[in-house]
Amino acid sequence: MTANKHFKRRVRERARRTGESYTAALRHLRRLDAKEQSVQWQRIEKPDFGYALQVPGDWQEREPNLKNSPWETARFVDPDDRRHSLIVFRQPVRPGRSATEIAEGAQQSLAGVGFVDFEISDVTVAGRAGARLNCARHDAGRTWAVREYFVVQDGVSFCLGCGSSAPDEDDPLFGVLAERLELLELG
Repeated sequence: MTANKHFKRRVRERARRTGESYTAALRHLRRLDAKEQSVQWQRIEKPDFGYALQVPGDWQEREPNLKNSPWETARFVDPDDRRHSLIVFRQPVRPGRSATEIAEGAQQSLAGVGFVDFEISDVTVAGRAGARLNCARHDAGRTWAVREYFVVQDGVSFCLGCGSSAPDEDDPLFGVLAERLELLELG
């Protein structure tokens, strides 16, 4: 029942956002859900940074943009669909800091570059207690939504920064990315 309720909410939101009919939005989201279930995953291991993640097989890795952040370690995009992206950050943190505290610090940084509509919630990331920070930037009638998933291990914070122009459609994918993150032992 709950899954159906959430799906219907996604359909109504898409119909409102795009101006298409409920039936057209329903058809589109059913196609997306069917595609998501048939996704072929590729595992990317970053042993020097202490993590491995799985991304859709057709996504490509780009060079980290250290001007964006000196803590950026990887960047992934779907070359055929520019509506979403993934950036992975890894940063040392003071002992005892929680994922929620890290998310609160990221919120301050994102607010400084024009993001609004902040919401922090508890989630599971890489099988551990973590935090999710939601926010968005609105520009010229467009919205770029960010979902950042934080987890801390052994004094290191890991963040999956998921960006989307269609967050309601991409949220399920982003949740799977966070679940599939693996934290590795540094050798």
